[in-house]
Amino acid sequence: MMVEVHPLVIHFPIALLSSAMLFDFFYILSKQNDLAQIGWWVLLLGLISAAAGIATGLWDDTLIGHLGSVSPLWVNHGWIQIFSCTLFLALFIWRTKMPTVLIHTKLKWIYIGSGGFAIAILFYGGHLGAKLAGRI
Repeated sequence: MMVEVHPLVIHFPIALLSSAMLFDFFYILSKQNDLAQIGWWVLLLGLISAAAGIATGLWDDTLIGHLGSVSPLWVNHGWIQIFSCTLFLALFIWRTKMPTVLIHTKLKWIYIGSGGFAIAILFYGGHLGAKLAGRI
């Protein structure tokens, strides 16, 4: 039954997207090229798993009906998570189109700060999801 799949899938994007930013941060501190490559690949895997999380969440929502019924939007688990994944997608595109962002004197900190903001939104959305599921 699909209702049981969403709680199994959602931990992957949370772990992968936050880990990707951590690898990028460690790259900035250490300048070890492997960390930058790992960060890019983990971010890609995080986005793929986020697509699965969003898909299973939308499927669950057809049974529960939460996405369009909770207002304001900043307390709507589904819309918060879609927003956070959009932020991570923007960071991925930025990083892919401008590979030097992690070595640029100022932009690297804007990139990491934006990633930290996206992580905070992702964790907040996860908290809302846990509340919605009655886990907290």
